[in-house]
Amino acid sequence: MRVVGAALFAAGVLVVPLASAATFGRPAEIPLVRAPTAAVHVDATGDGLEDLVLANATGPPLTELTGDQNGSFVQPREIGSGPAPRSLAVADFDGDGANDLAVAGGGEIAIYYSADGTLVRRTVLSAPGVSNVNAADLDLDGNYDIVAASATRSTVTVFAGTDEGTFLAARNYATGNPPAAIFVADLNGDEFPDVATGGNALTVLFNNGDGTLGTPAATDQPPEILALTGDDIDADGDVDLVAASRPNLVTVLINSGDGHFLHEDSYAVGATPVGVDVAFLDDEDANLDVVTANQGTNDVSILRGTGDGHLQGETRVKVGKGPAGLVADDLNGDGLRDLVVPNRLSKSVTVLLQGADAPQPVVCLVPQVVRRKLAVARRLIGAANCKVTVVRRKFSGRVKKGKVISVTPVAGTRRPVGTSVALLVSRGPNPKR
Repeated sequence: MRVVGAALFAAGVLVVPLASAATFGRPAEIPLVRAPTAAVHVDATGDGLEDLVLANATGPPLTELTGDQNGSFVQPREIGSGPAPRSLAVADFDGDGANDLAVAGGGEIAIYYSADGTLVRRTVLSAPGVSNVNAADLDLDGNYDIVAASATRSTVTVFAGTDEGTFLAARNYATGNPPAAIFVADLNGDEFPDVATGGNALTVLFNNGDGTLGTPAATDQPPEILALTGDDIDADGDVDLVAASRPNLVTVLINSGDGHFLHEDSYAVGATPVGVDVAFLDDEDANLDVVTANQGTNDVSILRGTGDGHLQGETRVKVGKGPAGLVADDLNGDGLRDLVVPNRLSKSVTVLLQGADAPQPVVCLVPQVVRRKLAVARRLIGAANCKVTVVRRKFSGRVKKGKVISVTPVAGTRRPVGTSVALLVSRGPNPKR
């Protein structure tokens, strides 16, 4: 494996030079109530405009943000029930022309179908330990099948779709090592989708030509894969693979045309790249580029493609704290691929538009109201798109009676519009002291 543009090590500290990232305009960071673990861009409301659907670490499993096709996403709405999801996949599972959603986590895959302007949970498939889900028509019968993997079991599970929109019993295929990531595409040119998995090694399961999968073919490079995708990086008509792996590498594996990978180059990116995608991110050429979401450095790395299977050195763009995934899609209808990054630690989603500033969201920005009179504090909080829902009182020898001692969340916190704010108000000195 050849490492290109390798990071520098100085006094034990990883140092990566950052180049200018002028392709994207000012980002928008949309605050959320829940911590997101994954995201997809899909028309969840049936209005012809694509929305954001986020998987939640706690509470209701999904949050829907309505899209306006200008890169803005508003009116967050929590939907669904069941365990916390770890992965999402979009496909028209029932053949009605509207996209549905596979939601994987907690030992099950729940299928949410588009109905009456929302997503409705109807089908649940048992999938012990499931952490990744994908959708593809493996047997080319016109029905989407579900391909799932668990990071703790050395198998890939396939649920074959039927003409009735239901699924056949699960069929398991050995992978040799537990998959942390899966990617489905025709890798050997026979038109049938194959399955590539990444974990401690890269494994490819070729389609037998009938929707079933063959014996796994494994390589030992690259190790510690966290995310996996693919596209025709060298423009020769074959799908190549791109793997993001610990501690801070992205590796391009060039397809020989028959599903075998002749050589690989690795490139430095931000720390712990948990999401990777391939897209045209430079309108000045026709070369595919690579982007990663880096959990350890709270940014995305963009690597420009040269058109021959190689990449240029990274540029970085900051996002929220704890990126958990990545979506590359056209968010504002200008034909250019934009980026969405769900941020688990900051409970937010970052939107980056290619060549334009992202519309800034209206948010509840908790104001500084300590030592203000209660009536004034209420007015300021309302003007900041928040609402006072709790007022508690206590004796205080430092803050005058009727004035605010503290506010929760603390001043400066960004939250969705209408977030509840609690005030602690002074009752004045304790007369018993």
